[in-house]
Amino acid sequence: MEQEKQKNTVDSPIQLPRDQYAHDAAPTEWWWHIGTLTGIDGRQFGFEVNACAVRAGGAVELAFTEIAVTDVKAQKHYQIVNDLMGATVPADWAESDTSKPWHVSLPGSAGTADGCVEMTSIGGNPLHMNVTAQFTDAASGVACALQLNLLQRGNPLLVWGTGCKEIDPKQPDPYQKNNYYYSLTHLQASGTLTIGTEIIPVSGITWMDHEYGAFPQGSGPSKQNAWTLQDMQLDNGLHLSNYTQFETIPEENIPIPSNATLLLQNGESVFVDTVTTPLGPTYTTPGGIVYFLKFKIDMSIAPHATISFRVNSLCPDQVFVDPLKLNSGYEGVADAQMFVIYQFGARDTRELLVSSGDAWIEQSIPPASKTRIAG
Repeated sequence: MEQEKQKNTVDSPIQLPRDQYAHDAAPTEWWWHIGTLTGIDGRQFGFEVNACAVRAGGAVELAFTEIAVTDVKAQKHYQIVNDLMGATVPADWAESDTSKPWHVSLPGSAGTADGCVEMTSIGGNPLHMNVTAQFTDAASGVACALQLNLLQRGNPLLVWGTGCKEIDPKQPDPYQKNNYYYSLTHLQASGTLTIGTEIIPVSGITWMDHEYGAFPQGSGPSKQNAWTLQDMQLDNGLHLSNYTQFETIPEENIPIPSNATLLLQNGESVFVDTVTTPLGPTYTTPGGIVYFLKFKIDMSIAPHATISFRVNSLCPDQVFVDPLKLNSGYEGVADAQMFVIYQFGARDTRELLVSSGDAWIEQSIPPASKTRIAG
C-alpha cells in the first residue's frame, strides 16, 4: 500500500515514517497501543498492547510486554505483565534499519507464547500495522488474544508541540539528553479479540504512543515517578494527551498543575497549560494503593471562559499486576466529555456540552505514597 505523506506543522525532529523504527542508542523505547474497540453487537472493549525495552550501551538490559483486554459490559479486566531479562530478549526484537520491513517482537514468558507481542508493517508502510498478542490472565485463568490491522490517517500528535523535550542538558548524546514522543491518534482499527472461547470481530479508532530516548525522572528528593495521564479522542476531531507533573501524588478534589498537547482538527500540535483535579470514586488495590476513577481537566481560554474535560473510567479495576514488581499501575479504558464553561458575574455560571468521545486513564502511584481521599 502506498504510504500516506505525513507533514509536520512545526520544525520537529520527529519525521515519519522514519522514526516509527527503533533507535538503538536510546536508553528507553516503547510502542504502546491503547484504545476503545466496538464489537459488531455494539459491545465496548478497552485494550492495551505495549512492548518496551531498557538499554545500556546499546544492549537491552530489560524488556517487558503489557497486554490487557477490558470487557466493559461484563466489567471484567484481563491482563499480564511479562518481564524479560536481557539474555532472553532477541537481538532483533525491534527493527532500526529503515531499508528493511518494520517490526517489533517480544516473546512470551519461559519459552511460551504467554505475553508475546508482534507488530509488523503491512505493504512496506510502518504506519500500517498488524499487531498481535496473546496471554492468560493470572487471576482468572482466561486466555485472551488480539489480532488488529491498524492504519494511521493524518498527522501525528507531537507531544509538547514539537515531539522533543530536553531531560538532561549535561548529556552530549541527543538520545541521552532528550525525550522523543509522538502519538498516532487516528489509527483505523479492525480485527478480532478473543476472550476464552469467544472470538469477537471489533473495529474503532485507536491510539499508539512511540516514546524513546531519556525517560523523565522525578526532580525532588524522593525521585518517585508518580504521575497521571489522560488521553482523549473527541467526536469533534480534537485529540489530546494531558499529564500531571512527576512526583505529584494525586489527592481527591485537589487541583494539580498539568500540561496537555492538543492535536487540532487542522493537524497542528499545540502545547498548553492545564489544571487536573482527581475526583471520586476511587479504586483501592489489595496492597492499599488508591487510584482515581474520574478526572477533571480545565484549560482557560478567556478571562471568563474555560474548557473543561471530564474523564471517567469504564471499569473500576484496570490495574496491571507485575509479578516482579517492576511495572505496575492503573491503565484502562474511559470515556470523555468536553464542556465550555462561561462565568457571568459572581453567581451565574453556564456549562455547555460541546463534544464527547473515547479516553484512556494511566496512573503511576508509588506503593509507599499516601493518597489523600476527601471525607
